[in-house]
Amino acid sequence: MAAWRRRSHSPASRPFIWMMLAITGYALVAAFEAGAIGLPSKIFWSKLEYVGSGSVILWFLVFAIHFALQKQWLTTKKFVVLAVMPIANALLVATNEWHHLVWTGFSLLPETSNVVVYEHGPGFFWIMVWVYTYVLLGVILLAKAALRPGLLYQRQATMVLMGAIVPLLGGSAYMFDLTPPGLNVTPMSFMVTGVIYYASLLHYRLLDLVPVARDTLIETMHDGVLVVDARLRLVDINPAAQQLLGISTLSIGTSIETILARSQELLAGISLQTGKTLIRLNAEPAQYLEVQTTPLHNHWWQMTGHLLIVRDVTQRQQTEVELRQMNHQLQEQLRQIEGLQIQLREQAMRDRLTGLYNRRYFEESLSRELARAGRAGHPVALILMDLDYFKRINDTFGHLAGDRVLQSFADLLAYSSRSSDIACRYGGEEFVLTLPGMTLEAACQRAEQIRQGFAATQVWVGDNLIQTTLSAGVGTFPADGKTGEQLLQVIDAALYQAKARGRNCIQAVCQN
Repeated sequence: MAAWRRRSHSPASRPFIWMMLAITGYALVAAFEAGAIGLPSKIFWSKLEYVGSGSVILWFLVFAIHFALQKQWLTTKKFVVLAVMPIANALLVATNEWHHLVWTGFSLLPETSNVVVYEHGPGFFWIMVWVYTYVLLGVILLAKAALRPGLLYQRQATMVLMGAIVPLLGGSAYMFDLTPPGLNVTPMSFMVTGVIYYASLLHYRLLDLVPVARDTLIETMHDGVLVVDARLRLVDINPAAQQLLGISTLSIGTSIETILARSQELLAGISLQTGKTLIRLNAEPAQYLEVQTTPLHNHWWQMTGHLLIVRDVTQRQQTEVELRQMNHQLQEQLRQIEGLQIQLREQAMRDRLTGLYNRRYFEESLSRELARAGRAGHPVALILMDLDYFKRINDTFGHLAGDRVLQSFADLLAYSSRSSDIACRYGGEEFVLTLPGMTLEAACQRAEQIRQGFAATQVWVGDNLIQTTLSAGVGTFPADGKTGEQLLQVIDAALYQAKARGRNCIQAVCQN
């Protein structure tokens, strides 16, 4: 019943059920043979025993093939071929009266009339050769399965192998006359097999999906899987872990320190603390392994070992390094672009020759300063300056000399300005100075200082000394104009008045 409930869990469950049914039938027929009275009855039940034993070895081999996960090999055609010899042997026994190849004679023991000694002919040994062939093939498959990785799978295969060896030993003892005459212990040995298989079903989850799923998932996954017990001994490992950790031979039961002794980086990097650890192997090119550790507990929540998942994250690390490098490059390019943008803004706002703000910036800043002053109720003074007889300088000394004069005045204007003042080249030889928060009287004083300073400035161009003067018009917001355009108009008129007065002087808007 335990095997029947698991019939859909594993491909090996159905042949296992048929094998156990065959064993039951064989043992039942053997019991009838032992209890039968009279030689004809015993011969009849003995013939049926060979039908049972043939069925047992057939289904045992089929079960071993399925259990060893080689079901794809067992096609319907091959199953029929495997069934040929057990059927032929059963027919050979059934027709013994015609050829006497299996039993050449029968004799009763003198102590009792119920025990028959069968005298075996060559046909019996022929049958035994095939019995051992089928059983040994199954045993080899189970032994190979027991050597595969996976502690649970190894224990299942070992239990199945033990259950197969017990009746094999019992049959060998009977065939080689190691038992009392007439006593065949093979049917009784199958009782031991049944107990072993029942224990496997209950305690080692025989015929469950665990081995199949384990081989399908663990053995074929790209991540490495290791299981170590509480004493740090290797319990299980998949091929991916062997490849990633450089383990050439399977070392189940060996301590993890011994296995990783050749790689100090791995030995130092693998931590049994819960979480992830990044390990860099000192190789060219560098290899990075990520080890995720998970503790394992039993039903009583006692620590029984650790599960280690090993992943090759070299590509991910290289990608992260490349992304960081690209991010650094992008940030550097962004800083360069921001610097270029600042330069472009400065170039768009600055006069190339003098380095002062240009007329466009002046017009934008004047509107902003007037709006701010209007909200705060503060005045804004404006000085419009024009260099006297500048055309004569260009005509006499050349445009290079005129540029030198403009640059000298720009330097003087920048030096004489506060941080809040805005000095601009208005156009040609005209300059304008915006003075936020300054009264008309203070603006006139500033203009006079600039005029005197420039009159004393000497500009040498080669051997030529150039000195000139300036004229200026001064006005304030809001007294002389409510808008920037109005203020510029009245200051421009004041500038012309200064030139009309003979140049080299300051003219305020309010002066007559």
